[in-house]
Amino acid sequence: MAGVSFIMHKGVKILYEDVAQSKADEILAFMEGAKAIIAAQPKNSIRALVNVKGASFDTAITSALKDFMKSNAPYIKCAAVYGVDGLKEVVFRGVLAVTGRTNVYLCKSLDEGKDYLANLK
Repeated sequence: MAGVSFIMHKGVKILYEDVAQSKADEILAFMEGAKAIIAAQPKNSIRALVNVKGASFDTAITSALKDFMKSNAPYIKCAAVYGVDGLKEVVFRGVLAVTGRTNVYLCKSLDEGKDYLANLK
């Protein structure tokens, strides 16, 4: 079940967005709920850790992801994304190019993502 929560790692507050193993309809619903949580935070303040391991994706998700990333851009200081591999990586890099987001780091594990975000200046 997709969800969003704040976690602490090395004394740093991180927004954890978990859509691992989620189906397309769950991801679309998640994005709508997460937008409100993100928009309630100060601009350029969020360190986001996103787990997409095993999540479904299709053209509707890709389109919604573009809108989601554009709307959240003012609030995200940096994001680390875990679980992007194979064709998902190709699609995700395309979304990054379209949205102009350069503050997204693809990580190989959740711990690597947490450490990366906690060590940002």
